[in-house]
Amino acid sequence: MNEKLLQKLSELNICIVSHIFSSGPALDLEEYLKDKVKSLFFIGHPFPYRSDIRNFYRHYNGGKLTEEHNAREWKLPEALFYLKDALYTFIWALSQKTRINLFIGSDNFSAYLGLILKRMGKVEDVVLYTIDYMPTRFKNPIMNFLYHYFDKTCLKECEVIWNVSQKMAEARQKQKNIGGEGWAPQILVPLGIWHERIPKLSFKDKERYRLVFLGHVLEKQGLDIVVDSMPALVKKLSRIKLIILGAGPHESSLKKKAKKLKVKNCVEFKGYIEDHHEVELELAKSSIGIAMYKPDPDSFTYFADPAKLKNYLSAGLPIVLTNVPPIATDLEKEKCAIISRYSKEDFIENISKLLGNTEKLKEYGDNAVHYADKFDWNKVFLKALHQTLLP
Repeated sequence: MNEKLLQKLSELNICIVSHIFSSGPALDLEEYLKDKVKSLFFIGHPFPYRSDIRNFYRHYNGGKLTEEHNAREWKLPEALFYLKDALYTFIWALSQKTRINLFIGSDNFSAYLGLILKRMGKVEDVVLYTIDYMPTRFKNPIMNFLYHYFDKTCLKECEVIWNVSQKMAEARQKQKNIGGEGWAPQILVPLGIWHERIPKLSFKDKERYRLVFLGHVLEKQGLDIVVDSMPALVKKLSRIKLIILGAGPHESSLKKKAKKLKVKNCVEFKGYIEDHHEVELELAKSSIGIAMYKPDPDSFTYFADPAKLKNYLSAGLPIVLTNVPPIATDLEKEKCAIISRYSKEDFIENISKLLGNTEKLKEYGDNAVHYADKFDWNKVFLKALHQTLLP
């Protein structure tokens, strides 16, 4: 399978278009493909809330970066921001001397632009890579209508749809009766990790009472429950510490709460860390990964495949999480995680029991590393591209 696929890839000119925050699967796909294809053209559109909002592209030929360009910085209203992204996509894609054999858009708007380029004869095939999906994506009804219009068009006209969870296909079928015969095939392409890259520390080298959270610090992440639990946990386990890796709009509120509860000495806010090696080491030193998602039916986490969970697994961390992401029940079944109710009392009980049971803590950590291997990007992308190019 590998040889035939690699031969096929070596003949292709591929374009990836994605909106960018700091990291993400489109960037991992870029890393995977850049030395396997004839040419790779990566177009990045930073989200408007990122510090560096310059659109950019990178062009690889024969595995080597041959051209890189950053556009000027535009400060625009959000709607115009996305129109500007569309304009750059058209200008840069049409500037390519060769025809694009495969266009991969990591959201339905980007994939829709690929379909327009296909109608213009610039692109042969289009794949929609669905990272996030939810029935009510935008509160603005016009934006939400456009979101579903783009999605439905992609389901009609794309060659293949990549979904990070099976819940996405189920939601489309339930909401709009989209999917099945007459529609583009939808295949499961879960979020992955570079499993070999992430450090693994032995059980004795980990900090036994170190909890860690990785991600965007938003209210929906459930960190209020975690910080609220710290006074009781400190009484039970005096050496316990919570490390928060990431930044976000809810960070200042959590800092005030930690100070008010007199636990700021055992809650450390490290902020956003750009160096992924440093982040991965912080995870590896810890003993439990935290993902106490707030149960909100309007949250896209109900349909998503959160990247933090795969990072926790690969670093050998048992996970304590709510039953919000679709993968939660699988993790519990594989004895990698404990599902907690969204309550302070249940969280305290689960953390206390896990940290108090050396055998279980070690077993769950070992299970996590073993289970994470199936999500290595080399395996995930190999399978997805085989199903796409050699069905």
